[in-house]
Amino acid sequence: MSPKLIVDQFALTESYGDVSPFGGGHINDTYLVENGSTGKHSYLLQKINQHAFKNVETLMGNITLVTSHIRKKMIANNSTDIDSKSLKVIPTKNRTTFFTDSDNQHWRMYNFINDSKVFDKVTDTNIAFEGARMFGSFLTTLSDLQPSLLQETIPDFHNIKRRLQQLQHQIKEDKADRVKYAKDAIRYVNSSYEIMSTIQKLGEKGHIPYRITHNDTKLNNVLFDKNNQGLCVVDLDTVMPGFVHYDFGDGIRTSANTGEEDDADLKNIGYDLEMFKAFSRGYISATHELLNEVELNSLAYASLLFPFIMGVRFLTDYLAGDAYYKTKYDDHNLIRAKAQFKLAQDGELKLEEMKRVIQRLTLNKG
Repeated sequence: MSPKLIVDQFALTESYGDVSPFGGGHINDTYLVENGSTGKHSYLLQKINQHAFKNVETLMGNITLVTSHIRKKMIANNSTDIDSKSLKVIPTKNRTTFFTDSDNQHWRMYNFINDSKVFDKVTDTNIAFEGARMFGSFLTTLSDLQPSLLQETIPDFHNIKRRLQQLQHQIKEDKADRVKYAKDAIRYVNSSYEIMSTIQKLGEKGHIPYRITHNDTKLNNVLFDKNNQGLCVVDLDTVMPGFVHYDFGDGIRTSANTGEEDDADLKNIGYDLEMFKAFSRGYISATHELLNEVELNSLAYASLLFPFIMGVRFLTDYLAGDAYYKTKYDDHNLIRAKAQFKLAQDGELKLEEMKRVIQRLTLNKG
């Protein structure tokens, strides 16, 4: 079906005009829908990635619950310009949260937030602070919604035990005949399990609670206005129950790394402590009244876990013959894994300083 025919299935409140492709990596999957009266973009039409998200009803159930909760709280707080600061799931004419076309492809629609921008690369500590504050506010806003009401959209997404089991399976299978090229990386993984499992063990012992977490806290998942103030947290596909460390750790991993995610020169890779401080300050300023003592005291460990877990995922895919991640050359996933492990190692070296940063921020309330 053409995009316009799909748009016709949704319950729009006004006439629409042009429907145009939007986005770099998924240009044929996402479309901007223009308001027929104003000429401004009003809606975002998206085809849901069924490879990543098997249960679309669960996915959209989570997103609808979360977006509705956020908007209700904004209304209760007399917030202004709610449609510019929050996502809204646009229902179909049949009052469902998504439409299934004749090819069994699933489509959803959101309001489009005009006059917004994203930062793919963070070089300014003020942006790191504001993005982190937005993610922290997201967690806090959802703190009175029971995590048990949401389901896992990707089972065991950040479960380090499960990720290591998957890696061990690929090491044993060695179907791509690559284990011999990855021995140093495998040795590092095997020697680092104890410290990298700190957060999961705290969770298993019940010392840290499940919360509703975003689980993909790259700063380009925050929309900013023209004055670089945060508007809205987007890309809610992975919102589900998790530990606060998941959001903090992935945000730190992607915003405070001095190198690239696939940097072949490991000397480039490390944690920028000024960026770490800025992100931590923003996040704690929004969450310090919510988080318990154990969460705050263990938050720095997330800076180790998240590059480690991403390295494990890249290494697993490398050994599987590059089945999941797109690669540009034969050893791309191995290079990615080594880069992430280098960042995790730098996190170990700077762990005590990171703990002190968070402790000072906690005492000063962010």
